Amino acid sequence: MATRKYTKETTVGGQPVRRRAFLKGICGAVALSPALRKGSRAAESERGLWVGVAVEEITPPLEVGLLMSSSAGRWEAFESVRLPLQARALVLSDGKRRFALVGLDLIGLAGQAVGGIDAFKAEVAHHAGGRFRPSDMVLASSHTHTGPESIALTDLRHTKAFAEWTNELVVRIGSAIRRAAESAAPCRLVLGQVQAAGMAVNRRIVTRRGIASVRRKLPADEVIGPEGPVDDRLRVAALVGRNGRPLAMVVHFAAHPVLEMCLKHVSPDYPGEMLLELERRHPGCTPLFLQGACGNINPPTMERTVANCRRYGQRLAELADEAFKRARPAAVRPLLWGWRKIQLPWRDLDGKPQPSPLETSIGALRLGDAAWGFLPGEPFVEIGLDIVGASPWPFTAVVGYADDYIGYLPTDRAFDNGGYEIGPGRWSRVDRGSQRIVTDGAIQLLHSLRKTRPETRPD
Repeated sequence: MATRKYTKETTVGGQPVRRRAFLKGICGAVALSPALRKGSRAAESERGLWVGVAVEEITPPLEVGLLMSSSAGRWEAFESVRLPLQARALVLSDGKRRFALVGLDLIGLAGQAVGGIDAFKAEVAHHAGGRFRPSDMVLASSHTHTGPESIALTDLRHTKAFAEWTNELVVRIGSAIRRAAESAAPCRLVLGQVQAAGMAVNRRIVTRRGIASVRRKLPADEVIGPEGPVDDRLRVAALVGRNGRPLAMVVHFAAHPVLEMCLKHVSPDYPGEMLLELERRHPGCTPLFLQGACGNINPPTMERTVANCRRYGQRLAELADEAFKRARPAAVRPLLWGWRKIQLPWRDLDGKPQPSPLETSIGALRLGDAAWGFLPGEPFVEIGLDIVGASPWPFTAVVGYADDYIGYLPTDRAFDNGGYEIGPGRWSRVDRGSQRIVTDGAIQLLHSLRKTRPETRPD
C-alpha cells in the first residue's frame, strides 16, 4: 500500500492538508462555548458534563469503489453519490479528561488497508490538534456496504486513488474531533431504550441441509428455524443542553446495513436515513449512530432499494425518538474508559490454524451508570447479549466494527454449523474459542471501570 503523505497546500478546519475537489468539509457543530473555543481550562473545569459535536464529509471519489463480492475479492467503481458519507465526532468532557466517539459511514477500517489501525489513530490524534491520545477515542464504523471497500477484502487498497482518499480521511476525522472539542457546551445525560420488534432477524437459518442465509427465500418444509437470537433493543443516550433541547444523541442498534448492497452509488444506507430524520425532528441536534453486534443480524427484508432503505431508517428514527421521549435523567460521573489487548486464535485462507495469535484490542467507556463496549470486526449478537447480561451497568451497549476490522467474530456453535460467516476467507479469520476470549475480556474491562483508574493500553 502507498504511504500516506501530507502537504501544506491548503487547510481543513485549520489543519494543513492536500486539497481535493472531491471532499467538501461540512460543519455540524453545536452552538459554541466561547470559553472552550479559546481553549480555556477554566471553562472545562466547571463541574458536570460538557459535550461537543462536529461533522466532516468523507465521501470518496467514485473510483474508490465498493465491495461487490467478498468471496471473489471483487470491487467496482461507484457511478454516483446518493448521499454523502460523514464522520460524526462527539466529544465528552468532565473537566479533567476528554473522550471522542466517532461514528463513520464506512464498512469498516482494516489495519491492512490503512497502514495499521494504531498508526492510523495516532495520525487522527495528531490532526485533532494534539489534545487527544489514540486511546482517548474510538472510531466506530456503521458497516454500510455502499461506502468504499476499506476492509482489505480486495486489491482496492493498493490503488493510488485509495491512498489519496485515506490521506484525506485521517485529516477529516481529526478535524471533526478537534472542532467537536472546541464546540463543547454544558449538558445533562438522559438514557432511554425501546423494543424494536420486527426490525431485525437472525440471518443464519438452520435448514434440513445445514445453514442457509435469509438473503434468499427458502422452502418452508426445509426451514427448522434461526440459529440464534436477535437484540431488538434500540438504545438512546441523549446529551441535553441548558435549554432542554438535545445537543447530541447517540443511537445504538444492531442490524447489517445491506439495504443498498451492490447498488453502485455512495450512500450511508439506513443509518444515514435515520440520522437525517432525527435531525429533521430535532433541529440543532447532531445524532450519532453506533452499530451493535450484528455479525449474524439483518433487517427483516433484503429488498435492495432506496425506498426500502429510507422506510427502514425513518422507522428506526421514530423508535429512537420514542426512546428519547421516555428517557430518564442519569448520572454523568465518572467519565472513564479503558482498552485491553487480546490475542485470538486464527486461520489462514485455507482454514489452517496458525501458531501465532491474532492481536487486537477491545475497549469500554463508562459515563455514570451507562457503558459502551467496543469490539473489533463483526461480533455475533450472542457475544453482545452475553456482555450486556454480565455488565455491572444498567445501561450497556456493545458496539461492533470499532477501530480495527478483523472479520467475523462467530460463536463456537456457529463453527459447528458452518456457513458463510465461518469462512475461511479474508472476511472470517478467527478460529473457534474467540467467542470466550472476547466476551470474558469485555466483561472484565467493563467491571474494571468501577476503578478510579481503569486499565488502558499504552499509546
